[in-house]
Amino acid sequence: MRIYKFNWRSESDIRYELVLLLHLHRFGIPVSIPLPRRDGEWLTALDAPEGKRYMALFTEAAGKEKRDVEASVAYGAAIAELHRAAGFFAPRSGRFELDLHHLLDEPLQQLLPFLSHRPEERRFVLDAADKLKRRVASLQDEGLDSGVCHGDLHGSNVHFSGDGELTHFDFDCCGMGWRAYDLSVFWWDRVQSKVDSFDHEQWNAFLNAYLSSRPLNRPDLEAIPAFVAIRHIWLLGLHTGNSAVWGAWQDDDYFDRKLKFLRAWMETHDL
Repeated sequence: MRIYKFNWRSESDIRYELVLLLHLHRFGIPVSIPLPRRDGEWLTALDAPEGKRYMALFTEAAGKEKRDVEASVAYGAAIAELHRAAGFFAPRSGRFELDLHHLLDEPLQQLLPFLSHRPEERRFVLDAADKLKRRVASLQDEGLDSGVCHGDLHGSNVHFSGDGELTHFDFDCCGMGWRAYDLSVFWWDRVQSKVDSFDHEQWNAFLNAYLSSRPLNRPDLEAIPAFVAIRHIWLLGLHTGNSAVWGAWQDDDYFDRKLKFLRAWMETHDL
């Protein structure tokens, strides 16, 4: 059961997510799907003290998370099938898009006030965002594959059962976007806690499995490192923007670690 945070997703956003899950299920993609109420409705509106919140019930994603090369191969191949099936999705309601406004502009609005006492890092983040925008724009001109994305493929939103079957869940960040961004989230998750060396073994296994089933063009592959950095900035904005709900634990140590990775990644990939 998920109870959506107040002022987090609109009713239209949520219905898009639920209908997408049902679509993927009909195409044979193993996803956790919503369960209807007795009256056939998918959502329940709750009058919480802070305002209206929505609740939905989903089937269980049996099993547990796995973080090894074997699981990375299976996950990469499964995401290729998910993207292929999502390409046939015709939404019945509107939803935000995973564009640069959502991935960079909005997070920056939340993040920058937290860096007011760190002017050098504030300038660095603004400069990095500008470079990343220009990088994506140049590759977009060459043609980037886009379509419905999961939006949060860090590897913890899939469970593997004992017999190796997997189930996708948590499509709360889904929407129309670049497929290169969707894939980049997996790589970002595997490297974002490191700054001295980046281990690419699981990423390479994931990407090769994906490409063996669903090829991508050169611009898409070249865009992925930039999208890793964009994902990182998005996360910083998510944390700071939700500090009133989750707690303001974004202290100087937090920014030291997070911005150290961003600097290292930008330098390593000549961004």
